Amino acid sequence: MTDVAEAVDGGSSGREHSRRIDPTVNTFVLWDTHIYRPYRDEIPWELLLVADPDEERVNGYAYGEFMRVAKIDDKVVGVYVIQAVTPTRYQLRNLAVSEGYRRKGLGGWLLGHAIGIAETKGAREIYVADVPLRGLFKKIGFAANVRDLLLTLTPE
Repeated sequence: MTDVAEAVDGGSSGREHSRRIDPTVNTFVLWDTHIYRPYRDEIPWELLLVADPDEERVNGYAYGEFMRVAKIDDKVVGVYVIQAVTPTRYQLRNLAVSEGYRRKGLGGWLLGHAIGIAETKGAREIYVADVPLRGLFKKIGFAANVRDLLLTLTPE
């Protein structure tokens, strides 16, 4: 693997960080990925800050109950954070996938996992604030609602 220094797009800190270029990414298959609640010392700050460059805001929700990381061979390759706003309304605060693993289905799998967690906790709505309607959210069933995207869950 090779280290490459790269600035985080949209980051306000101007800091640079390293990302790993993994030649085995081309052999990535979704079922090799496992989703876990992260240990406190393995929170993927770099990934979280790619999706939300506001460090103070990320720090405010990063230690919440509903953060999950996707791992392949003990390497974190994706993350999501959802948060209960009310007992039936949840917000997707962050969703990020490592660069080499994007456009391979991992983001959709993480989003589906987040929806499943929220639904088991009683959610009837999940929203994403201030995000344009992108293909992934549209494919899952989110709809534009003023400035947010909203997914309404109906109990079976």
